[in-house]
Amino acid sequence: MAFLDDVKKFGKNITDKGKDVIEITKLNSQIGAEKDKIKDLYLKIGEAVYKAYSAGEGSAYDELCGQIKEIDAKVVELNAKVLELKNATKCPNCGAEVTKETAFCSKCGAKVNG
Repeated sequence: MAFLDDVKKFGKNITDKGKDVIEITKLNSQIGAEKDKIKDLYLKIGEAVYKAYSAGEGSAYDELCGQIKEIDAKVVELNAKVLELKNATKCPNCGAEVTKETAFCSKCGAKVNG
């Protein structure tokens, strides 16, 4: 019976990991879509800045900048979810992705945990 319990537990772990991979893929897709929105808004800001410059006017792009700020916050939130599912964190020194169990960053050598 213990063997069957171990097999069931192993199967559950594989299923959970598969669900995590699917969720990470979905989140990365959302991140890409949000970044595309930011690019579109940057283009609109550029057009607005140029039109304002041509007309000698001021800041006609404050609303677009606010939208970028909201979308950027959403990207940060989605990236945090991806890291959580990966059981990872960011190096405080260089920003590289490292597992939570890592003591030192493999990219820059900075102390990560502890």
